Amino acid sequence: MLYPKYYLNNNHFLKKTLIIFAGILISRLFLFSPQAAFSAEAGHAGLDASNPATCFKCHKDLATPPPDGYVHAAFAMGDCTVCHELTKDNKFKVIDTGDVLCYMCHDPKNTQKEVHVPVASGDCTMCHSPHQSPNPYQLLDSPVSKLCFNCHEDDKTTHKYVHAPVAAGECTICHDPHESPYPFRLPAEGKDVCLMCHVDKEEAITTKKYVHAAIEMVGCTGCHSPHGTENKYQLLLSPPELCYGCHSDKEEHITQVKTPHGAIQAEGSCVNCHDPHASDFPKQLKAEETMDLCLKCHNRAIKTDKGRLINMKRWLKERPQLHGPILMDGDCAACHNPHGSNEWRMLRRAFPSTFYTKFAPEKYSLCFGCHDEELVQEKETSESTGFRNGTTNLHYVHVKKDPKKGRRCVVCHDIHGSKGPKHIREITKFGKWQFPLNFKIDDNGGGCAPACHFPRKYNREKAVKNR
Repeated sequence: MLYPKYYLNNNHFLKKTLIIFAGILISRLFLFSPQAAFSAEAGHAGLDASNPATCFKCHKDLATPPPDGYVHAAFAMGDCTVCHELTKDNKFKVIDTGDVLCYMCHDPKNTQKEVHVPVASGDCTMCHSPHQSPNPYQLLDSPVSKLCFNCHEDDKTTHKYVHAPVAAGECTICHDPHESPYPFRLPAEGKDVCLMCHVDKEEAITTKKYVHAAIEMVGCTGCHSPHGTENKYQLLLSPPELCYGCHSDKEEHITQVKTPHGAIQAEGSCVNCHDPHASDFPKQLKAEETMDLCLKCHNRAIKTDKGRLINMKRWLKERPQLHGPILMDGDCAACHNPHGSNEWRMLRRAFPSTFYTKFAPEKYSLCFGCHDEELVQEKETSESTGFRNGTTNLHYVHVKKDPKKGRRCVVCHDIHGSKGPKHIREITKFGKWQFPLNFKIDDNGGGCAPACHFPRKYNREKAVKNR
C-alpha cells in the first residue's frame, strides 16, 4: 500500500489515496507479469510513468514517506509526469528547469525588491525537496538555520548572548526566505521588525513622554545586534562605552573628573539611572525625582576610595528638617552632579573638603548659589543672619574671622537634613573625634557646648558676654 499511514492521518488526502491505492493494485498485477518484466538496460521504455508504483520499483527511497513528514502535493497525487517527462531516448527529465517548473503551480517568489539569491537563480531545490521531507515546507534540513549556514557563515550563534530566534535556529522569523521589499528580506522596516515580538517596548515608546532619540535615528540595531554579541541583551558594546558613541560630551566629562559617579562604574552603568528606551520623566530617568532614584542605591552604607558614604535613605527618614532642595523638589542633583565632579562629594560647585579653610567666596560657590554672601562677609549686622550676638555676626566669627581656622559650613550644619532647626548637627567630627554640639535655640537666641569648649550663648537683642 502506498503511504497508508500518512494519508489516513491526513483526511484531505484520503480521497486521492483511495484512487491511487486502486491504481497501485492494478499496476502491481502488471508489474509482476512476465510481459511487464524489464531490465536496467531497457531504460524507461514501456513504463507507465503516471503510475507511481512503476517508479518506486527502482526509486525505493521515495516509496515510503518519513513518519509525520511532509510530502509535496504534486508528488502525493502519484503522477510523476506532473514534473517529469519521458524523452525519445527513454530518459526522464524535469519538464522545465528551476523556478519555471515550480511557478507552474506556485506563485512567483521573485517579484519584490530584495530576492534571496537561490530564488533569483531559480534554485528552489537548494532548500526544498521536490518530493518529501521530514521538515515543514519539504525543507532539506531542520532547524532552518542549518540550511542557511550552508551558504552563510555561522558567526551568529557562537556568542555569549544570542538572540532567541537565532539560538533556536529560526532565521525565517526575521528574514523572508524568498523575497521582501525591505533590506535583508526583513518583514518590516527598522524598529517595526523588533516590535513584532517586543510588544512591551512598543507600548513604552508609543505611550511614554520621553523616548530615546536613538530609536528613531538609528533603530534598535543602533544599540543591539539582531543576532548575538558578547554583551548582555546583545548590545554592540557594554555601557557606558555604547552610550559614549552618541553622548561624547558625557564621556569627556566622566573620564576627566576626579570623582566619577560610582553608578556609572557599576554593572549596568548608565541604565542604572536612565531607561534606554522610554520614560515618563525627563532625560529618561527611571524615577520622577532624583532623590527617589538616588535612594535606590543610597539605601545602605557604601565604601568608596574617597571614604564611606552613610545610609542616606535612613538618615533622611530619621531627620525631618530637610535642606531646601531636598524638601521642596526632592532634587539631589541641585547640589550633586549625577555623572561626576572634580569637587568634594561630586558637588556641582566648589565647597571646602577640610575642617578648617581660609575663607574666600569662590570656595563656597555651591552655598552662595542660593544663600547671600553677606551671611558670612559682614562682621556686624542686624539683618543678614539670625545667628548673631547683638550685632556680632557669629557666621563671620566661625567662618571668616580667623584665616587659619575658618570652619566650613558642615561643621555645624548637616547639608541634607537634621532633627532640629536650622539643620544644626547633633554630632560633629573633628579628626577621628566625634562630639555633640549640644545646640539649643530659644525665641531670641540660643547656645551650644561643643566638646572641650565652655558653653556659649548668644542673644540678638542683648549681647551675651561669654567666658
